[in-house]
Parts: sequence; structure tokens; C-alpha cells
Amino acid sequence: LRAHLDPHFLFNTLNAIAEWCRVDGAVAEEAVLRLAAMLRAVLAGVREEWWPLEQELSLVRTLFELFRLRDPARFTVVLDVDPDAGAVAIPPLLLLPLAENAMKHGPSAGHRGEVIVAIARSRGGLSVAISNPGRYAGPRVGSDGLPTVLRRLALAYGGGAALRIAGDADRTRVELELPEIAS
Repeated sequence: LRAHLDPHFLFNTLNAIAEWCRVDGAVAEEAVLRLAAMLRAVLAGVREEWWPLEQELSLVRTLFELFRLRDPARFTVVLDVDPDAGAVAIPPLLLLPLAENAMKHGPSAGHRGEVIVAIARSRGGLSVAISNPGRYAGPRVGSDGLPTVLRRLALAYGGGAALRIAGDADRTRVELELPEIAS
């Protein structure tokens, strides 16, 4: 679980919920329900080898909603998903750490703007791009997220998948190329 859902995110969300309990019970209740749904999905995902992209996107949406509850004016989300991509099988919890990184190093680090998730079916697979406000500062020593994603890509696809991360002016962009597997 630690490799797929940053403990700081959990602790920050729980602390925010504790504060909302004093000020806005309805928001606190909504946050608890969303967090619980997300944790149930994560626990289900660690037991699966593959699941439909749509299940992963549901988890990513919940992550964005939880961050939005904490600071609704800090960012907007743009989801541009090819309608034919939802049924494509991917390893569970592959996009979640990338979306979490986009939030952690973008809006949660004080960078306001759009977080964009674009997914398209390409020849024989999926193209995924996630970009966030905030200049890319290079890989962090001791990071778990990207190394875990790279290991999972290697295990699931051998050398058939690619991950690229780069700065794009004052934004960070992660791109994934995933071959479609035969079901």
C-alpha cells in the first residue's frame, strides 16, 4: 500500500478531516467516504494482475476529488480520455502514483493551474500523458513512486512499455506508452 499511496497524502487527508469535523461535518463525512472507497479499491487492486483502465481512472478521479476538498481553488482537472480506452486492461495502481505525484509536486507544492490527464488508444496500445503545474526538478533520491511504476512496467510488459518524464516550461509532463495485452 505504501508504494501506491503516499503516507503523507493519507495523514494530510486524515488531519484535514479532523479539522472539518469541527467546522463542516458534511465535508468531513464526504471526505471519509471518498477515502474509504479509495482504500477499498486500492486493496482490491493489489490482488489483481490486470484490470480495466476505467477502474484505474475511477481511483484517479477519487484522488483528485480528495485533493480538491482540501483546497478547491488551487487547481482544475482536465480529463481527456478516449472513449474506446476504458476497457483496455492495465496493471492495477499503475496510474495512481503518477496522478499522486502530479498533485504532490504540483498543486500541493503551491503551483496553481490545470492538472491534465490525456489518454488515447494508439496503434496496439495506450498513450497516457499526465501534466501538472510546476517545473520538473528531476528524480528525487529515495523516491518510491516512479521506481515502483518502472518495476511494474517491466514485470507486466517486459520491454514493451515506455515511461518518460520531462519539464515543459513551468509544467511537468509524464508520458506512458503501454502495449495492449491480449485478454
